[in-house]
Amino acid sequence: MLTRLKTFLGFKDSPGLQVASQLAPIETPKVKAKQQSVAPYAPGATPSTAVLVRKDRQVANTDLLTFRRNGDTPKVLRDMIRVSPDLSATVFSYLRMALSDQFKLKAYNMDGSFNVDATRLGYELLTRFDLVPDYSTGFSQINSMLSTAEALGLEMILEGAASLELVLDKARLPAKIVPLSVSQIKFYEDDKGLRPVQVISGVEIDLDIPTFFYVSIDQDLRQAYASSMLESAIQPALADNEFTNDLRRVIKRAAFPRMEVTINYEDLMKSVPPLIKNDPDKLATYIDGVRQTCADVINGLEPEDALVNFDFIEVKYVEGGTHDQSDVYKTVQSLMNGKMSTGAKAMPSVLGHGSGTQNIASSETLLAMKNANGVVRLKINELLSKALTLGVRLFGLDVAVRYEMAEIDLRPANELEAFLAMKQARILEQLSLGLLTDEEACIELTGKLPPAGFKPLSGTGFFQAGAGASADNPYSGTSNGGSGGGAMNQSLKPATPTKTKGASK
Repeated sequence: MLTRLKTFLGFKDSPGLQVASQLAPIETPKVKAKQQSVAPYAPGATPSTAVLVRKDRQVANTDLLTFRRNGDTPKVLRDMIRVSPDLSATVFSYLRMALSDQFKLKAYNMDGSFNVDATRLGYELLTRFDLVPDYSTGFSQINSMLSTAEALGLEMILEGAASLELVLDKARLPAKIVPLSVSQIKFYEDDKGLRPVQVISGVEIDLDIPTFFYVSIDQDLRQAYASSMLESAIQPALADNEFTNDLRRVIKRAAFPRMEVTINYEDLMKSVPPLIKNDPDKLATYIDGVRQTCADVINGLEPEDALVNFDFIEVKYVEGGTHDQSDVYKTVQSLMNGKMSTGAKAMPSVLGHGSGTQNIASSETLLAMKNANGVVRLKINELLSKALTLGVRLFGLDVAVRYEMAEIDLRPANELEAFLAMKQARILEQLSLGLLTDEEACIELTGKLPPAGFKPLSGTGFFQAGAGASADNPYSGTSNGGSGGGAMNQSLKPATPTKTKGASK
């Protein structure tokens, strides 16, 4: 049937059918030289000669609840993550877990086959972006790939999206990567969907260019703009801060010892002069003056000062009265902590609120790693892959580039050696079978392309099954009875027999 159809269509043999099944190559876009966007910290769209102002939140002298009046939600979040302990710990833990200075890069042809030349070019671009800027321009604010990833990850958490521009030099070749603040990106609707612009001090800069890239997380398809995952944590953070302020005042009033001064009215009246005693107005003023004088003396005492008073004044300490309220405070604080952890999408163990068993802590740590991987690491990989793909394609190569930051792993480097030995054995076996090219295997093992003079081994069958794989327990022996792997690993280990039943004795 297929042969008759090919004959009817004029495809006598496979070449015609192959041509018909191939996609047309994507043309290299027309790009503009130099940076089109404006630095996010710039006060205006045109360069200014004034010194940039350093923002000071005056945290030491400001009630943190006043930050709720700082404007729209993204602005409130940007202030709250700097002053709220829980939100700050959430953002810090997400970034520290997800980001790494180790990465891999692979370039593939459009049919999925590995391209060595494009991969080598991609590594050269990354080296330039990471460590080697254009020294002829003087100081050029080109951040390393790690610093760029930190800025993009923070935007992803605060805004629910991240963006950057691939800046080209005069020869229209990649020169640097510039992260942009999503809060300054606005969209217009056009026939293609959305047209982005950057708004700086009311001036719009067109970013409808191939070198501008934008990704979002959990995008609502009915909205043009993304939203932060921390929006649900703003109210719990404010409530927790308000409760902390109230608790601070309660502790000063009830928990700490205070002085109680009692003035004996009858004895005081005996010392009042007759002219004052017979005048109600003068008597009231005199009594208020004595009371205020006593208050000023007591409140102004230093710990080492001696107190001298008349016999009609009695001074004693008031003991703390919080014995009945401690359980109430703990209950309220635990509720606040729960709402904070839920709203911030952070595990209680990460924020220091955990009070469960080691099994619970291990599970929460694993969930925190998966959250950080999905929210930060994978999205940064996606964004940088798109930018590097265009950077390599500008050299005339019809390829796609995959940038991959090192995976999250909280185990010590020495403990990872056993796992790396097993991974190496698996990769070498795939290389031996020809499932991987020599360059792909070398990148997986070392993060670099093979050195000059490397002997090709792909498909040679050099590897013997079981060679190089460690038979020892790869987990650390410092936890859970020496068998290691943490409490969660032990709980997942079945108790079923590992050998057949022996003969009856």
